[in-house]
Amino acid sequence: MILLSPHTRESDLLRAFEGGTDDFLAHPPSYVELRARLRALLRRTTPLNRVLQVGPLRIDTAAHTATLHDRHLDLRTKEYDLLVHLVGEPTRVFRKQELLRAVWGYPVVCSTRTLDSHASRLRRKLAVSDERWILNVRSVGYRLI
Repeated sequence: MILLSPHTRESDLLRAFEGGTDDFLAHPPSYVELRARLRALLRRTTPLNRVLQVGPLRIDTAAHTATLHDRHLDLRTKEYDLLVHLVGEPTRVFRKQELLRAVWGYPVVCSTRTLDSHASRLRRKLAVSDERWILNVRSVGYRLI
């Protein structure tokens, strides 16, 4: 938990940390600082050796590899990152802007075809056995099938 507060006295900090907060930021924080602290917190709380699996699709985050039906997938960095993000919550539809922020780090709403291009290439690489894995939800975003 990261606490945002206009109160920055030492007693406020002490109370926040004793109450279970992991980090404390004076309100309003800069976007860059908030993002950096969130990433640091996620690094500390995310297990390093995680294996994500959805049916025959398996991702080993420690080895940075992905396999489908025990066949290695040759993925580019952003394709891999996109796949990991989608597999993290396989039944959820991710909005395009959310994926652009999470995978590419785009801070604001923008018009780009980057996500669509990567999703298309990833979809082709996952079409090993004529199975569909990535679904484009029209006017919303993407999800794993």
